[in-house]
Amino acid sequence: MRQKPTGQSWRNWKKNRARARKKMNMDPNPANWDAEWDSFSGDVTHEELPKDHVEVKEIIEWRKKQFRQKQEHEESRKLIHVDVPIDGPYGILHFGDPHVDDDGTDWIQLDRDIELVKSTPGLFAANIGDSRNNWVGRLARLYADQGTSAQEALLLADYFLRELKGNWIYILGGNHDAWSGADDPLRWITDQINALYQPSEARIQLNSPSGAPVTINARHDFKGSSQWNNAHPVMKAAMLGIRDDIFVCGHKHMSGYGVVKSPDDDRICHCLQISSYKVYDRFAREKGFRDQHISPCAVTVIDPNADTNNRVQMFWDSVRGAEYLTFLRSQI
Repeated sequence: MRQKPTGQSWRNWKKNRARARKKMNMDPNPANWDAEWDSFSGDVTHEELPKDHVEVKEIIEWRKKQFRQKQEHEESRKLIHVDVPIDGPYGILHFGDPHVDDDGTDWIQLDRDIELVKSTPGLFAANIGDSRNNWVGRLARLYADQGTSAQEALLLADYFLRELKGNWIYILGGNHDAWSGADDPLRWITDQINALYQPSEARIQLNSPSGAPVTINARHDFKGSSQWNNAHPVMKAAMLGIRDDIFVCGHKHMSGYGVVKSPDDDRICHCLQISSYKVYDRFAREKGFRDQHISPCAVTVIDPNADTNNRVQMFWDSVRGAEYLTFLRSQI
């Protein structure tokens, strides 16, 4: 109900109301002005509509459920356990940034390395991120400068990932993959082939049937840079963070390698900066980046039964790495 006016406002209302009553041939001075005001001061009413939202308590309970799910996921991914399905030595071919749709990508070696994983017993695969160019926004104009369409890029990425179904230790999303946002097709593809896919980073413990577990700290990129040492960001992560057996990253399209010894447990941390299969890069040429490419990939051969000094061996040449792995397995 509207609030009753006071003072001069009340006097003016009565004067106007008296004038109106007189025009309607009514007594201009009713016996009870308060009752007269009440008869005109009711609120407009309307049909009560159902709310277009759930009750706030229900929202809170749903948010709690979502947080518990998020918490369980985030705590679990701090160290993801991966079971190696064979006994004895095994290897991982870490594919550097594939960029499968770029004109400067060496598909000759990429295809050879895919077949190498498929044909070498005990050799598994890992993908450091940026599976395709995935040009978006203002960069979408760059599709006009390459011979592969956006649709063909997806076909190539799908082929690359599916060809190694059952062999993937991990697959990372890179900055180019992240441009897809929630519509990242790699999530769907990797779900279909039951492969571990993580955006940007994954910390993994490899458990083999016998021997010591091996941990891998893989990121698309580790923070930092140095003009003197390409492996500086990876080595810095090994020195200042958790000590893992293998640290590996890509992104910068250059090669670097270093080792860091953990003073706590004598663990040897192998620090790999892996380049890319995109060996001819117009952007790098325009910016004057030096050619620091040794290999588009790296192979780590792991012997879980060896001592810490010999547990992990690194090869830039994927064929040599596969041959060494085959030799070790022949000694079982």
